[in-house]
Amino acid sequence: MTQPTVDLVIAKYVATRDELEKMKKAFDAQVADLKALQEKRELWLKGQLDALGVESLRSAHGTVFTATKTSATVADWQSFLEWVVTNDQFDFLEHRVNKTAVVQRLDEGDTLPPGTNFTTLKTVQVRRS
Repeated sequence: MTQPTVDLVIAKYVATRDELEKMKKAFDAQVADLKALQEKRELWLKGQLDALGVESLRSAHGTVFTATKTSATVADWQSFLEWVVTNDQFDFLEHRVNKTAVVQRLDEGDTLPPGTNFTTLKTVQVRRS
């Protein structure tokens, strides 16, 4: 049995790295295609829920239902930070805006803190039976 050489091991290493990258690109493309297909299915299912005026539907294969996702982001750090400091509202600070604090504030009838955005998105989800 011949001893491996530095040149041979480097060549094999580079070839394997190239093959892994090629496989990863193919995999990523397949995943992107499947995600696009699932998005189309979600839109179709949402259309069915909307047309029937319901929040969920059950079938032998699972249940489709809507879920609400929220997001609180900072649009203008300077004005938001000034508001935090002026109003002693440091509980609103994380490395991001504290979504729970923003939701609570909105639920109490207050306005968004300056420099923040708040988004609510209704999504479709499917649960296996």
